[in-house]
Amino acid sequence: MRVANYDQETRTRISSVEKNRTATYTYGLQVSFMHYKGWIKRDQQDLLISTLGDGLMMTSGAPEAPQICLHALGVAMLELHGAMVRMLPSILQNLVRIYSAAQLSVHLLEFVSSISRNQGLYTNFRKGDYQVLFAVAINYIRFHNNQRRRETSLSTNTAGARPADVGEKSDPRRQSTGAIPASPSEKQLLNDVALSQYVLVMAYQVIDVYFLSLTPALKAEMFDSIIVGLLQSNYSRSNLDEVNEVCLDMVLQNHSRSSEDILGLSDVTVQEDFGPVVERHWIQHNGIVTIRAQKEGLMAQIIERSCSGATSRIVDLTAEVSRKYVERAERTERPPTSLPASPLSDSPVSAFGSLSQSASRGRSIGRNRRLHSMAPGLPSLHHEPDMLPHDSIARLLRGELLSQSDLSRAPRFPMRFGAAPCLALEFINAYQGLQNLDVPVMLPPNFEAVARSLRIFDNTAMVDTHKVSVAYVGPGQTTEREILLNQQGSPAYWNFLRGMGHIRRLGQMKDFSAGLDTSGQDSDGRYTLGWRDLIAKLIFHVGTLMPAREDKQEQIVRKKAHMGNDFVHIVFNESGRDYEFDTIPSQFNFVQIIVTPVDGQVPTPEDEALWLRSDLSKVNARMDQLYKVKTQINPDIPFVGPAAEPKVLTLTALPGFVRSVAIHAVVFSQVYTSCKSAGIGGAEYVSLWRARLQIIKRVRAHAQKERTKRLNALGSQPGSLSESSADMAEFGEPISDPTMATTAAQALGYLVRDLESFV
Repeated sequence: MRVANYDQETRTRISSVEKNRTATYTYGLQVSFMHYKGWIKRDQQDLLISTLGDGLMMTSGAPEAPQICLHALGVAMLELHGAMVRMLPSILQNLVRIYSAAQLSVHLLEFVSSISRNQGLYTNFRKGDYQVLFAVAINYIRFHNNQRRRETSLSTNTAGARPADVGEKSDPRRQSTGAIPASPSEKQLLNDVALSQYVLVMAYQVIDVYFLSLTPALKAEMFDSIIVGLLQSNYSRSNLDEVNEVCLDMVLQNHSRSSEDILGLSDVTVQEDFGPVVERHWIQHNGIVTIRAQKEGLMAQIIERSCSGATSRIVDLTAEVSRKYVERAERTERPPTSLPASPLSDSPVSAFGSLSQSASRGRSIGRNRRLHSMAPGLPSLHHEPDMLPHDSIARLLRGELLSQSDLSRAPRFPMRFGAAPCLALEFINAYQGLQNLDVPVMLPPNFEAVARSLRIFDNTAMVDTHKVSVAYVGPGQTTEREILLNQQGSPAYWNFLRGMGHIRRLGQMKDFSAGLDTSGQDSDGRYTLGWRDLIAKLIFHVGTLMPAREDKQEQIVRKKAHMGNDFVHIVFNESGRDYEFDTIPSQFNFVQIIVTPVDGQVPTPEDEALWLRSDLSKVNARMDQLYKVKTQINPDIPFVGPAAEPKVLTLTALPGFVRSVAIHAVVFSQVYTSCKSAGIGGAEYVSLWRARLQIIKRVRAHAQKERTKRLNALGSQPGSLSESSADMAEFGEPISDPTMATTAAQALGYLVRDLESFV
C-alpha cells in the first residue's frame, strides 16, 4: 500500500514507465494481504480498499491497473466485507468516472453485478448511491448505442469499399472492446459482436437487479431518472427499443413489491383443476389477464402475465365481485344500479410520483389507435411545468417515443395508482391500478392461436435460468470415468458445496430443474443444489449427488449427458495434478473453473477423520485454508473474467466468488452461442423476458387478425363487435346485479358486459 501511494505522490522522481509497472505489481500484491485479515486492523483494511479504489483511475498511465483493482475489489467484497461496506460509496464514484474506458466495460459491469449478489454490501445504500449504479449501467447502454450508430453511419458511406471492409463496418452491434485489426477474421468479428452484446446484457441486468432490490419508496424516487435515462439512450429514432420496453414493464410491474415479495412469487404458472370452466383473456399494452371461472362453482383463477413475470391467485369470484360492487356504490354515494351509467368514478387515487386523474374510452387491439381521453371536468396535467403529458406512460407502453424536448423540459412522469373507473377494471387491469392507460381489450374467446401462444408463454421461464456442472476430482484421479464414478468428496469439498447454494429435493421441484429427473424415481439422485436471486435461477449438476455405479454403465452415461451439456464446469481438484481441459470432453465445454488447494496437499482419510472430531477453533482454521481459482477457456471464445489470472481465496469466501464467476460465464456463453447461431450480421441476444414480450406481441397480432376477420364476416364497424350468443351462453343466466351471481361464471359474465358498457 505504501509503495502504491508513494508512487502516486512522487511521480516526478521516477520514470512514468517505472511508476506504472510498480503500481501494477503493487495493486496485484495487495490481494494477498486480504488472506491475513485477522491480523489487519480496521483502519489498515480501509486503507487497502481505498488504495484499490484510487487505482481505478489509472486508465491512461497504467491501463492494466484498473482491471487488476476491479478484480482485487471483487475478492475484497468477500474477504474484507466490513471494509468494503464502508468504502463502497467512494468506489462507486470512481466507476462513473471511468465508464468511457472501453477495455474495462466487461470487468466493471461484472464487478457491479457481483455486488448485487452480496446484499449485505448495499443494505445501507441511499438514493445517491443507487443513482450512481444506475448511471453506470445507462452510460454503457448509451455508449453501446452511440457506437452502433457511428458504425451504421460508416457502413452507409462505404458502398464502394471492398467486401471485406464492408463486412467489417456493417455490423451495428460491434463495440470497441480493444484494438480491431484492419482485416479482422470472422472469428474476431464474432467475438467482438458477442462481447458487445454481453456488455449490453450486463448493463440491463444491473438495472433490473438493483431496481428490484429497492424498497417501494425508493423505487418511486428512482423511476423518473431510470426511464428518462433509457429513453435518452434509445437506439431507434422512431420506436422504443424492445429491451427498453422490457425494462419499463419490469419497473411498472414491480413498483410496489419488496424484494422479499418478488422472491416469493412462483416461477411457474399452473392452471388449477377447477373442472368445467369459462375462460376469458384481456390484453392491455404488454400485459395479459386471464380469468378462469368455474361453471358450477364459486371459485376462479386470475392470472396476470407480463414479459417480466406472472402472478396467479385463486378467489371466490362471486364474493369478490359482489364486495367490490357494493364498495364502489357506497364510495360514490349512489344506490346500486344494474350497470354503471358513467365510466367515471369519484374514488380517490394515490400518487406514485405525481399526476392527476383521468379515464379511458375506446377500443382496439392494435397499437395504432389511442384509447385514452381526458375525462370531462377533470383538471389538466399541464399545470405542473416539470410534468410530462398525461398519456406519456401509455405511449411508451405502445412502443412510441417521447420527444427529447419534452424529456429535457419535463423529467417527471405522470403516474397515479387508484381505483378503476369501472368494476371490471378492478379485476383485469394488467398494471396494478395504474391510471391513464389504454383500456384492456378482450381477446377472441375459444381461439386456438391465442391459446397456443399462451401455452408457449407459460413454458418460458420468468427469470434467467442457468445450469452449471460441479465435479470432484479425488487424490490421484485423472480420467473421466474415475471422476464420474465419484460419490463422495472431502469435507472441504462439502463445505464448498454448502456455500454454493441450497439443497433441493428433486422429487418436490415444480420449477426449473436443468433437465434433472423430478418424477420421484430418483434416476438423477434424490437431491440437487440450487441458488437464485431476483433475476436468475441456477441449478448445479453435482456429480457426487448423482448415482453412478461401476456395474451400471447407463448411470455413467446419464451423468455425462447432464454434465457434458453444460457450458460451465466447476472442478474441485484435489488430485494433486493439473486438470486437463479435455478430461470430460464436450462440444458445449466453454469455461472450466478450477479450484485447487494452494498448498497442493490433499488430506488423507485419517486427517479428515481427525478434522471432523476437532474443536471449533480448528474447524475455523480449516475454513481459512487457501484455494486457488483459475478459469480454463475454450480457445474459440473470448471470455476472460476475474479468474483468468489465478485468484487465491479462503474457503469461507470461495463459494461466493466461484458462483459469481460461473454465472457470468454462463451468461456470456449464452450470448456467444446466440450470436454464433444468428450469424455476425444479424446477431442480437434475446433474453427470456424479451422472448416473452415477443410472444405477447404475436398474441396481439393473432387477435387483431381474427377480430378483423370476424368483423368482416358480420359486416360490422370496428368497435361494435361483441361476444356471440354462443359465447355468452357459456356464462349461464345473465344477471343485472352481481350480488345475485350464484356461480363464478355468472360473475365473470357480468364483468364482460360491464366492460362492454364502459367502453
